[in-house]
Amino acid sequence: MHQSNTANICSTGWTSALLILGIIAGLMTPTVFAAKADRNQPIDVTANEKVTDYKQGTSIYTGNVVINQGSLHATGDKATLYVEKGELVRAVLEGKPATFQELDDKGQLVKGSANDANYLAQQQKIILTGNAKLDRQGDTLSSQQITYDMNAEVVKAGGKTGGERVHVVIQPRSKNADQPQDGKPAATTPSAKP
Repeated sequence: MHQSNTANICSTGWTSALLILGIIAGLMTPTVFAAKADRNQPIDVTANEKVTDYKQGTSIYTGNVVINQGSLHATGDKATLYVEKGELVRAVLEGKPATFQELDDKGQLVKGSANDANYLAQQQKIILTGNAKLDRQGDTLSSQQITYDMNAEVVKAGGKTGGERVHVVIQPRSKNADQPQDGKPAATTPSAKP
């Protein structure tokens, strides 16, 4: 069996893991954004080295790891895939930092970074650890750890110790065309009575 076969076996799960990173960034607003079209694109992985251990069910990519799929672009120092019975169980992207960016379905860029991005397929969770940051349209979420439970649709941000704080910045959205720039309601003129 060639090493490329393992990449094909893992591609569906790895795609899910990477797309989840983009989904998390969309959670800063009520709507979940993910580039659905990217799921149908081929995955292109480059690295300085790849080692597959078929008995252990792991594929490890090291050194300048670059993963592209459609508009998704992820980088890291190391990517490890854990496979059982041909199914992805876990995927870990590590870096200083590991980064990703992707266009959402509205064409807006979603970016993120963390020291580690850990996707747990069976639990449907992704955990960003170590200087975790997300950015979408200038809205940012940063924390030592950000966890997204896809089944419960819950995002939790914060460190394991009580001294670490979460930081969120939400940019103002464009004003309604009827409202003047000063933020005050537009003056109305009384209508003439017939």
